[in-house]
Amino acid sequence: MIVVRSAPLRFAATGVLLAAVIASGAMILPKAASSVGLLQAADDPARLSTLRLASVATEQRIASEIDDAVSKGDGDLARSFLDLAAAQGLTVDADRRARVAALDVPPGGHAGAAFLNGATTGASDTWTGMAGAVSADLLGISDVRDIWQEGGKLIQGDPYDTVILGLSTAGLALTGLTAVSLLPSGGTSIAAKAPATRGLSLLKGARRAGLMSSELVGKVGGMAVAALDKAALKEAVAGARAFDLPAARLAAQRVLRPGAVRTISRIGQDVVALEARIGQRGAAQVLGVARDAGELGRARRLADAIGGRTRATLKLLGTAALVLGDIVMLLLQVIWLAAGWIIMAALAARRLGLTLGRMVWGPPPTRRSV
Repeated sequence: MIVVRSAPLRFAATGVLLAAVIASGAMILPKAASSVGLLQAADDPARLSTLRLASVATEQRIASEIDDAVSKGDGDLARSFLDLAAAQGLTVDADRRARVAALDVPPGGHAGAAFLNGATTGASDTWTGMAGAVSADLLGISDVRDIWQEGGKLIQGDPYDTVILGLSTAGLALTGLTAVSLLPSGGTSIAAKAPATRGLSLLKGARRAGLMSSELVGKVGGMAVAALDKAALKEAVAGARAFDLPAARLAAQRVLRPGAVRTISRIGQDVVALEARIGQRGAAQVLGVARDAGELGRARRLADAIGGRTRATLKLLGTAALVLGDIVMLLLQVIWLAAGWIIMAALAARRLGLTLGRMVWGPPPTRRSV
């Protein structure tokens, strides 16, 4: 009689256990699957961003971002959001598409003045001014100008911009080097140095316009300072102040260490590759997101993989499009929790099997002692 009375209780307890296992599994298993996917995509920025966009790229969010880009006159970014919406299967109304198309009209008025100011002084807090500063770099104006300005501050003991001075010295040295083998490409033509020098120009332009992330400023500035020989730098500054360009260039070649040239050149080539893929504004946007040279390289891989959607992706995700971040341990904890659930589910299945077996065939026979 005791066995009969306890059977319903055992069945009820088993049912409660199964319900708990099913309910917990519904919460744990999807998160575990997502965690595994993110960990597998850790070294693939395109796949990582695709996984993370699923919960962020909504029609309302994209519409809001398009309106913001249009209000700022950034047609490239607005079109990037249109590309992203198409890739995600989201709808953008015709009115917004028309306003994006209207941004193809060239700007006028104050833009020309900002461009000229950036080209002549290098100082600008606008995108157009940055473009002017970059153009001046390509004409060979700014390296001498910046060495004059920032180097003069160094000689006088005043605070100076380590990023601008370091990159200007690097640019002057690269344009004057005859040993092109120092460059990562290892070419023998002076054209082999063009990507690196243009990349340095874009870096300087972004720095002057305040578009570089503070972390990247610290990394590039520290690298530039570590790469400089101060005595040779003072000679380069003196040559620039006296308009003795051969002397300034010769001194700049002695300032840079070969290892630093290779590292700075790789950064410059990444920036130029980004410019070619997503435009100058896109490259500047990456410089505002990336925190080190490694993230710049990841952004280049992302741009190579998804093209025009890169700017919109970075706008929505930031560095989360490039790296996992500080959630690796949390993802691993979710996976371990899923492993614990599997063990619990196995024990619950065993308990259910025993309960059903007793209901069908009855309890196991008891052995009587002789």
